Amino acid sequence: MTIAVPIDKEHAMSVRLSVSMNPEVADALKHIADKRGINATEATRRAIAWYKFFTDAQDEQKKVQLVDPKTGKVSEIVMLA
Repeated sequence: MTIAVPIDKEHAMSVRLSVSMNPEVADALKHIADKRGINATEATRRAIAWYKFFTDAQDEQKKVQLVDPKTGKVSEIVMLA
């Protein structure tokens, strides 16, 4: 992974990121972007935001759960280190 960080971070509009991924991950990214009507960059931003949300919750000893609206079944999401 390569990250190009501007010298003046305070006034930077964005940071360029180059990521290598296997074909399965690239296909998943394309599928998600297509399904949501967004581009790969926005899909990546959203994925990172979700990952940060989950890891921050885990760091705070919180539980993250999914609830099936049809059955009421609750499933806990556990992220392994």
